[in-house]
Amino acid sequence: MEAQEEKEAQVAAWLKKIFGDHPIPQYEVNARTTEILHHLSERNRIRDRDVHLVIEDLKQKASEYEAEGATFSQRHGCFSVSSVASSTFREIGGTKTTDYTFEEKIGVLFRFNAEPVPCSGEN
Repeated sequence: MEAQEEKEAQVAAWLKKIFGDHPIPQYEVNARTTEILHHLSERNRIRDRDVHLVIEDLKQKASEYEAEGATFSQRHGCFSVSSVASSTFREIGGTKTTDYTFEEKIGVLFRFNAEPVPCSGEN
């Protein structure tokens, strides 16, 4: 019976977290509803962890792409690569960046962020 009470406590804590300052809707506390809500809370916890990992991965990739873009810009000149805004990733979020080569990734960065600057030979 301790396991049931522990699940009820976990469900209550999860519902409080989900609803925050809003009142938690009333529900019948029995073995079946507790089991269903406990299962949902576990799935929610796993999903939150996965989303957090994806966010951290995107942040790391963004900083790597910025560094690669700066290196590319220094080597080839004539471009100023600004930081990639997080909204840019949301706009192209459906694109799998792993399917592209480094040069194609840099091309995407330049399409969104390149500002032509005069080359020393063009003045």
